[in-house]
Amino acid sequence: MSKPLITIYMPTHNRVANLQRAVNSVLKQDYSNWELIIVNDGSKDTTKEYLDSLVNSDSRITVFHNESAQGACAARNVAIKAAKGEFITGLDDDDEFTANRLSYFLENWQNEYSSLCTPVTICKGQEKTDHNYFVGSLSLDDLLVVNKVGNQLFCETEKLQAIGGFDADFKAWQDYDTWVRFFKEFGKGLKLPKPTYLQYEEQAELSITRSPNRLIGFKQFLAKHSALLSSKQKNAMRCWEAIIEGRWVPLNLLIRSHKDIYKYSIFHNIKKILGK
Repeated sequence: MSKPLITIYMPTHNRVANLQRAVNSVLKQDYSNWELIIVNDGSKDTTKEYLDSLVNSDSRITVFHNESAQGACAARNVAIKAAKGEFITGLDDDDEFTANRLSYFLENWQNEYSSLCTPVTICKGQEKTDHNYFVGSLSLDDLLVVNKVGNQLFCETEKLQAIGGFDADFKAWQDYDTWVRFFKEFGKGLKLPKPTYLQYEEQAELSITRSPNRLIGFKQFLAKHSALLSSKQKNAMRCWEAIIEGRWVPLNLLIRSHKDIYKYSIFHNIKKILGK
């Protein structure tokens, strides 16, 4: 394959220390033909000054400044709309790429798949755990049981633009909604085996499944995609609702909804396995 331009989109808001770590992981990529588009979503710390210095030091970096916060999805969409790369992927401002992430995607690109993704490495303090779940071909049917992609996808830019990027009206489950719409429009994807994304969870307790926004987002997702769901998939969604609300979950119902859940299930670690 030639060396196509890859766009990386990144929203940021008031996390300049984490942002520096994320940006450095892009600068350290062993593949150099990329553009990084960062949208500063109304930050009030020193983010603007830091980003402006980046633009002056590396022509591959573009920055947009929102005067007031519009939300992460709206910020992502600004970058997606401006993207010039043949391919595109995202990075959250508190996470990192491994140095080979972009080259790994390009080396494994296959036209029979609409997109690629990889497992993540969960970082909690000094502990790092690879979440090597759901590796292999992913279909829309697979995705309607659990978000097997995670929070980032690698695909052709024009396809992500064609579905309008992220739904900024969603309170949560925005990534999941986007991947469902993408797979519905463009077909199956592939999850590669090697983790190339470091997901930090220093504030994991603040994003636990029972947050009010997560329940609102779940209901938005269900309203938007219920027509796609089989009876077994609807059973799985009832289990997610119970998990979000902190209620007891009939796990056997969830297991029966999809063979891969059974394959990877450890009863007392179901939340960990589901990446929630």
